[in-house]
Amino acid sequence: MVASPSGFSAWAKKTDSSWNARLWAWCKRILMHPQVLLAVKAALACGVAWALALLIPGPAAEYPYYAPLGALMAMYPTVAGTTVQGLQAIVGLGVGVGLAYIGILIGDVGAFTVAFVVGAGMLVSGALPRLGGGSHWIPAAGLFVLVVGGSDIADYSLGYFIQMVVGVLIGMIVSTLIFPPLYAGDGVLRMTGLRRSVAHQLQNMGQALAEKWAPDDIRWAASEKQLAQAARGVREAVRYGEESRKGNIRSGFHRGDPKRDYEHVRALERVTFHVENITDMLNDAICGTADQDAIPEAMSVPLQEAFAAIAEVLYSWTINDDDDKALATARTAMRRVSETGYRSLSSKAPYGAASAIAMSLQQILKAVTPLLKTAGKTTPEKSHLVNRPS
Repeated sequence: MVASPSGFSAWAKKTDSSWNARLWAWCKRILMHPQVLLAVKAALACGVAWALALLIPGPAAEYPYYAPLGALMAMYPTVAGTTVQGLQAIVGLGVGVGLAYIGILIGDVGAFTVAFVVGAGMLVSGALPRLGGGSHWIPAAGLFVLVVGGSDIADYSLGYFIQMVVGVLIGMIVSTLIFPPLYAGDGVLRMTGLRRSVAHQLQNMGQALAEKWAPDDIRWAASEKQLAQAARGVREAVRYGEESRKGNIRSGFHRGDPKRDYEHVRALERVTFHVENITDMLNDAICGTADQDAIPEAMSVPLQEAFAAIAEVLYSWTINDDDDKALATARTAMRRVSETGYRSLSSKAPYGAASAIAMSLQQILKAVTPLLKTAGKTTPEKSHLVNRPS
């Protein structure tokens, strides 16, 4: 069957549209990459700084090349970071220029005065930790002004400082007004990834208990590696996202709650700790060791159900409109663990490892329950765990 010209034309248009959409998405992803965006803004800031530097009269007119340098050293991925870094650099430059003047008062430019200015600059920069990156410019600025300025230190230092400040201010303006980046979503994505990883790890633990993984099974290491990768840098991503909102004109169009994000991070960190603890205990307790009794057979199924139920709570956290069902199922599973553990207590079938694992599971529920969408409608239950009667 031969396709009609009209049919071929429609197919060609659809194909072209699909390719155009893919090309646009690829270009947008490349252009909006943080490093590419920072490079474009730094280039723009340096170009503008150079153009304005040529218009400045007086002694500063002889040193226009310092303006692009000032713009470059002020550039930072976030608006708040650029502002802080720029102001710190200006203070550091001012202190360095002052040290150069002190060096000239001591004597002519020579080995001693150079050593004095650099040494004093290093001491002062170390004594001002709050100056951040600006402290590194104290000895550098002092050395530049002393050696290059020499006998003409007044004009050189004035021109140097003015042009550097102009460059820093240009960098701050460009960073604030030209596509200021907003990374608030990165922290949320990292938290989502970690939440899913700990839920998946609990499911793996249920599988390990059901299949009785050997202590040297490679799946233990794979699970632990995956969890460690997901946990790495979550708090830093949330902090960086909060920083990117400060002074950002785009932040008003993107709703967010940094305080709530940090609450979720703290809860996830506690959950991760307990999941790692469960993994370590279960590795020894499935088959037992010389120092650790195996989990009683009667406890195996209840623990598997508890792993699955609490994993479902973690999966549904921040997703479902109503977490009541998942939370109720998890509490029921924990109650069964407690009841089964109480019935299985004996000198031949101790409850040790199972009890510790159950307590960690209870702590996971305790950590996430206040943040679930049911938090305002339900009251966290007391622990269902029981102690061995004397």
